[in-house]
Amino acid sequence: MKYDITPGFHLTLPKKCGVYLYRDKDEHILYIGKAKNLKKRISTYFYNNKQHTSKTKRMVHAACSVELRFTASELEALLLEARLIRHHLPLYNRALRNYKAYPFIVLRTDLPYSYLEISRDAVIPGALYFGPYRRAHWLYPAVDALNSWLKLRRCEGALPSHSCLYADMKQCIAPCIDSSSHIYYDANVQKAIDVLECNPDMRTELERRRDESAAELRFEDAQQWQKLINLAQYNGQIKRSVARHHALVISTDPEIGYTGLVIVHGRLIATLKEEHITNTDTYTMLQQARTLYEQAKGTLHAPTVEEVDEMLIIASWLEYHTDKLTVYPLDIPIPV
Repeated sequence: MKYDITPGFHLTLPKKCGVYLYRDKDEHILYIGKAKNLKKRISTYFYNNKQHTSKTKRMVHAACSVELRFTASELEALLLEARLIRHHLPLYNRALRNYKAYPFIVLRTDLPYSYLEISRDAVIPGALYFGPYRRAHWLYPAVDALNSWLKLRRCEGALPSHSCLYADMKQCIAPCIDSSSHIYYDANVQKAIDVLECNPDMRTELERRRDESAAELRFEDAQQWQKLINLAQYNGQIKRSVARHHALVISTDPEIGYTGLVIVHGRLIATLKEEHITNTDTYTMLQQARTLYEQAKGTLHAPTVEEVDEMLIIASWLEYHTDKLTVYPLDIPIPV
């Protein structure tokens, strides 16, 4: 829906959630933004403009029309805004970041005797991806600490069958050499998952080990345990396993209403709407979300560079609004 910018035009705008695109006289896009209430947001450009920056004033002066695109939720508006900015690169939107810079922690469960790595590549089918992360400098020490504790394999390519330097140095359980140790190795792989998914019992265990090391004046050991605690705590702020993040997130907003965000493999695949949220409405929404989950799980392609950014947007939005959201995992049976 497009509106010409004339005196008082903003008073006729709808109070809906969505994205707005300012255009100049030649229809070039000047700026793209998003809002829960488009009327309220756009109106701010045309009064109290003394508080606007010179850049904003220049943009408003050059704008001749504004296009509105409606969405069902604030999160959808954020994602649509990011896609449009990437595509159009408007003059007055800040320069985009290099999205390839965001790394993942990868647990190579697609291979015999799983191991950990840090990768910026596309998702490998069968592997567990945790992330993406905004900064990588602290990930490498954390993964090293995890490997040192659990003694997971660090070699790539063909597995050794007789001797291994890591095994000789007691740095790897080496199930490829000693087949009887595979059960112990698998248990340690599960411990790695528990750390990366911030399992509460695992976090308690890590804190106990840290405190014991500190009490015994083994400060370097305590520092290693703290690295794992920090990793678990960071991952626990939101569900960061791309492969396992399946949830219905119900959001209540006075300006938007009740929305159910269906997230599968860390990506938003649908938004459900309800006028009211009673127990019956919640159960119905859960059924709809679970049906969508069953249809989508395992079928999504590896995320593109652009989708990595969208995963970050979803993760950040969930983290910022965590106290206002109700989350229902979709990979467990629906409660009766």
